[in-house]
Amino acid sequence: MNEQIEGTGIGGWIGKLWQQLQSSSTKNDQVTLATEHVVEIADPVIRQARRYRQVLRDPIAGAMTYFQSLTEVIPGPVVLHRNRYYDDPLVKALFASPDELEEVLRLSPEVNALRQQGHTGEVVAMMTMVQNERTIFGSKQEGEMLLREVQMQAVSFSSHRVVAPAGDLEVTKTGIVERGLEVLASVAMEKITTLRARKAELTGKREYLKGMAKIYSGKSYRQAMFAPPDIQDREELRKIEQLLDEANREFEELQAQIALPEQSLGYLEAIMREPDKMLFARTQSLRLNWMGVRVDNDPDSKGNDIRLAEFSLQEELRRSAVLVSFSLDTTPAP
Repeated sequence: MNEQIEGTGIGGWIGKLWQQLQSSSTKNDQVTLATEHVVEIADPVIRQARRYRQVLRDPIAGAMTYFQSLTEVIPGPVVLHRNRYYDDPLVKALFASPDELEEVLRLSPEVNALRQQGHTGEVVAMMTMVQNERTIFGSKQEGEMLLREVQMQAVSFSSHRVVAPAGDLEVTKTGIVERGLEVLASVAMEKITTLRARKAELTGKREYLKGMAKIYSGKSYRQAMFAPPDIQDREELRKIEQLLDEANREFEELQAQIALPEQSLGYLEAIMREPDKMLFARTQSLRLNWMGVRVDNDPDSKGNDIRLAEFSLQEELRRSAVLVSFSLDTTPAP
């Protein structure tokens, strides 16, 4: 039932510019600002590469457009208020109780940061969470028969996170675009850092093996002056030299991948050109009864249709998402 839909601070470094996206001059300024922020996250060394801004301009502009398209398909905004908990099936499905709803908002770092900036009144945000399913056994009516110990799937949500809260929906969407770019930049940063760390590890390993090779070579030389060569020492030296050759080959391979700023730039550019392969979204449709049990395939059972977006990061991280609105005036302070 999933369908591909392709996809803090308040708006952050592009928030004030997004509404004028259609202006080419404004868009150029916006992309330049985004480029600097992305480079700072991925690898500041990239700034040493010639024409890095020009190289990244089109990929980053395309990624921004892609993430903006994803914001248009996130359901909501859904009103969050403890007094409406039992009135909206979606809100009831997302939270175990009205108390949990209030606790999520009360403890949210981004909501509290917004409050500390002096904001009051209505707020719009994206809320993400993890969907959990567990097998339960219960009773089920089929015609005149009451079946017992029927296997069912109960759905709940946990690990709620309020993302990009703002006083305006468009500013929130801008914040979501910003988060998307930061996610891509962090993917590049992880790859670059991993290569550099392995290169540093090999540098130490090579120096150690070179030292050991000298020790065994010197020992063999001294022994050869007075006695036949020690077979065990020669075998150890052979093993050390073999390991050193392997380390040297791997080091040369890494040197060809991560020695220059242009190489880091290449990794970031490649990731920005394919945002849909890194971070994407699917529609998520569920039909739940009043107990939170799935009844998608049971047309005779009463239930409510729940629609969310599901974001995936390279299939390694999945989170459901919905736009929400709430009032800072009625949300308890921490």
